[in-house]
Amino acid sequence: MRSYTMSNFCCLSRLMIMRAYFSLLPALVFCFGTFAQQPVVIGHSYGITSEILGEEREIEVQLPENYDNSRFAKTGYPVLYVLDGEFNFSFTAALERFNTKFLYRPYPEMIVIGIKNTDRTRDFTPTNVPVTGRHGRARFGTSGGADDFIRFLEEELKPFVNSEFRTDGYDILLGHSFGGLFTVYTLLEHPELFDSYIALDPSLWWDDRLVYRKAEDLWKTTDFGKKGLFVALAYEAPENAKDRFKHGKTIRDFCEHILMSNPGNNLRTNWKYYPEHDHGLVPIPATMDALSFLFEGTQLPVKEVPLHPGLVAETYGKMSRKLGHELKPDESLLYELIKYVKSTGKTESARELLNYARNTYPGSAQLKTLNVD
Repeated sequence: MRSYTMSNFCCLSRLMIMRAYFSLLPALVFCFGTFAQQPVVIGHSYGITSEILGEEREIEVQLPENYDNSRFAKTGYPVLYVLDGEFNFSFTAALERFNTKFLYRPYPEMIVIGIKNTDRTRDFTPTNVPVTGRHGRARFGTSGGADDFIRFLEEELKPFVNSEFRTDGYDILLGHSFGGLFTVYTLLEHPELFDSYIALDPSLWWDDRLVYRKAEDLWKTTDFGKKGLFVALAYEAPENAKDRFKHGKTIRDFCEHILMSNPGNNLRTNWKYYPEHDHGLVPIPATMDALSFLFEGTQLPVKEVPLHPGLVAETYGKMSRKLGHELKPDESLLYELIKYVKSTGKTESARELLNYARNTYPGSAQLKTLNVD
């Protein structure tokens, strides 16, 4: 009988495992190859020819999950416009989908629009301020095109989106870094263009705090008409990191001395410091916090609804008055909520909620046939 050492045994075991693996490899390749043919699609791309900018621009669009479902009523949705679309569209679209999936929803279903860049320095900065970098290279030479980009949004992009998709008239602008600078600039120069603004670690240091100084002048004299603004501040660098320190200090000064001064300008504001997230990582947690703030009060007290079904209409009535815009509970939320209330044995409450849902979405096929008795 042949004897084996532990080393021999391990080698033999590895050999047997390798033989078994390679014998299964064709089947595995076939299996995984079959599944690999199913793409995961989170949105679609559209091209827009801009006469204002003199170029072709590309946007990415994610529609709400049941947007094309024939059993749902055809309704409109808020629109979230996301700057730096090639970076920020994917995770923003994922957050929208995840946080509008369950009964506890911090904000409504939205259409998400990612605006891809061609020259972000040109589009997001309000003045031309070319500088020489550390190695003698010119920087920001194309800066100063923010006003043209605002015209592009107002006269070309938003009309395209409103004509192609079912929008409800509530629009949000989200920008990070230079995009955040542009977001605050747009709020100050054209507050009517969007209903809420999200500025993530914005580059308010630009041109000797130009936008900061504009805010100082306009904050007490402008009626912002129930609009919202959320500002995120990423990890603040120490004072010896000159540019980064200046960046963070300007944002903090803006938030502490201007944003929260609350002079009665009819602007809902909030800001948050993220000490564990640097400039590049802050958009993901801050986007979720921003949307939750803008729609604070939307999330339903689900466990109370079976006893008080009128809470749904009451909650969304309050939110509509707060936003200055009619906000309806998503049909998908109402459908699941009715089923939940029915499961608790509160048939009369489920019936009341179903009647409310049918009045809210009279064109819904699924609500028309839903039975709670």
